[in-house]
Amino acid sequence: MTAKIITVKFRADTLFAVERDDGIYVAPKPICETLGIEWRKQRERINRDQILSEGSTIMVLPSPGGPQETTMLRIDLVNGWLFGISENAVKPESREAVLLYKRECYRALFERFYGKEERKPAQTAPVLADLRSEEPVTIRRSLVTECRQTFGHQSARELWFKLGMPIVPSMMQDPRQTQLFSYTAVKKDDEDRGAA
Repeated sequence: MTAKIITVKFRADTLFAVERDDGIYVAPKPICETLGIEWRKQRERINRDQILSEGSTIMVLPSPGGPQETTMLRIDLVNGWLFGISENAVKPESREAVLLYKRECYRALFERFYGKEERKPAQTAPVLADLRSEEPVTIRRSLVTECRQTFGHQSARELWFKLGMPIVPSMMQDPRQTQLFSYTAVKKDDEDRGAA
């Protein structure tokens, strides 16, 4: 099996790797040192994990102190290994980088299985225009009631006008009409009339 030492771009860093016939391998120990996490625990984690252990191997690599045995991890598994590192286990100055990386991993997984999410502009105006002309008043009134219960009085008032519901002059003149759709306000007015 032929092997050669190469460099691999990994995010903003350049890593040394070994290219063999069966893939490209990276040494995880220097990554652990950069992140400030204990290499021994990560090596144990790699050995315990069935998938990671299938993609790890020991290679003899040259070093300033002479050839050394080095645990290597196949490059296609490095992302998954890093994804499993707890942001609480790294040194404080590396925490944001790990969180950023993990967010990117979550996004990449989502996009891999569901495709890139395209953000579509909200289409509330055309929907409201369609409701105004096509739906009976009872349906539009029910929408306003649901809006009041879910979002509050002000939202219900705005929806009433957007849906083109009937308007009388007093709705526009009386400052108390900010509570136009408040059942408690209607009930209070009824009580006042009953007392008179």
